Amino acid sequence: MFESNQNTIRYKWDPETSTGYQLRFDAEGAAKGGHYCFHVEDWNCRTVTSEWPCQDLTEALEVLNHFFTVDVQQERERLSAWLPAEYRAAA
Repeated sequence: MFESNQNTIRYKWDPETSTGYQLRFDAEGAAKGGHYCFHVEDWNCRTVTSEWPCQDLTEALEVLNHFFTVDVQQERERLSAWLPAEYRAAA
């Protein structure tokens, strides 16, 4: 599920642990030249409990793939349309 006001895409809710994973793009950090603009977050009731900062989209997708199966190449292509054009280089 894409949350445009938060620049996040939520993945894989796990009812057993009552948590899930989301991918967040830090557009403000990217605009300032930040190196860790992608964040994989463990979220629960809109509260981040753990965070994995990533240098690029590939690294973020590999982190997600650690928690559940993701086709990294396919998801990378799908998400390239999500990123603002000026930040696609960060991916």
